[in-house]
Amino acid sequence: MSVGLGGCVSGEGGGPSDDTAPGGQIGGVHVEEGGCDEERVDIGADDVSPLGFSARDALSALSGERSAPLAWSKGGSTTATVAAGELVAARFVRSTVAKSGPGGAEPAVAVDCADHLQLDVPLAFSTEDGAFDESFAVTLRVPEVGAGRFFHRIDLDALQGSYEVTEVDPTEFREVFVYLSGELTGSAVSGTISGMAEDHPVGTGPEGSVSAQPFSVADF
Repeated sequence: MSVGLGGCVSGEGGGPSDDTAPGGQIGGVHVEEGGCDEERVDIGADDVSPLGFSARDALSALSGERSAPLAWSKGGSTTATVAAGELVAARFVRSTVAKSGPGGAEPAVAVDCADHLQLDVPLAFSTEDGAFDESFAVTLRVPEVGAGRFFHRIDLDALQGSYEVTEVDPTEFREVFVYLSGELTGSAVSGTISGMAEDHPVGTGPEGSVSAQPFSVADF
């Protein structure tokens, strides 16, 4: 069985280069991802999008430091701080539920396919106890002014903080991934740090399989 992290929230992982299609005219740039059909077009920082606000308006409502209490899954607590930086690039995304199956039936699983802006920005994430002190590029998903979500796979080989994976034994798995997801709203921030430990493949070819064990790191 294969287990992965993903979803319709296009652009919430990995930063601009991972999942952002080049700009173009609406209808000319088309992506189908996670149950959503998406058409993306580059916009300028001050261009008023079809949502009624600009990228600069959206980021102004989300920029600046935000802190929240963080609880470690293994026990203990600290404070997490998140800060979004200056706008690098922006896109308007028209998103609709993808048609699939016989007769164009909609997916059975509910997905969030609302129109939104994608804002490429640098993000700083740190914890008061020093476990994390990271900076990386993310793409904020902004459906309305004052609300933005992000998703990022943390590079465990390039950590500036002291965090080490102890929730599982990394030596027992082929690869271990840790993910940061969060939501900025008004002056608040909330989110989770979670992980996925991938087993060594069983078998080869079409009959081969890989299983993965999810684990929780922290909530804030």
